[in-house]
Amino acid sequence: MPISKSTNWGRKEKMITYTESLRGVSHYSLDGFCEGWQQPLTPLQLRSILKHSTYRILAMDTEHTRIVGIITALSDKIHWAFIPYLEVIPAYQKQGIGKRLMELMIEKTKGIVCIDLTCDTEMQAFYEQFGMVASHGMILRRYMDEK
Repeated sequence: MPISKSTNWGRKEKMITYTESLRGVSHYSLDGFCEGWQQPLTPLQLRSILKHSTYRILAMDTEHTRIVGIITALSDKIHWAFIPYLEVIPAYQKQGIGKRLMELMIEKTKGIVCIDLTCDTEMQAFYEQFGMVASHGMILRRYMDEK
């Protein structure tokens, strides 16, 4: 069941539906994500991540029946949530889809005190509009050792 609908205006009107359901979402509908990643996920891996995330919201272009954006969160459902994925496929970027996905996830996790994510420095301004502040953190990326 959709959680919200939004019309995005561009050269052509697009109807985007936002849903938490994976019903009818196969890995075939997840093609086009992770573009430019050093170690991109396959559509099968992405489908599994969506299935096993504590929270997920998908943006679907209803005219073309394809998933165009995703956001996931892992959480203990009490105190902490981590948002590892927010992505919109390139052809749908700069249309407010990522912003709407983030708004919906913030609403979904409203009872949780600590919400964290990591992002590149150039993305910090995007997340600041949701009340997030820059922080220091540490990461381990095993593929970085493969060079």
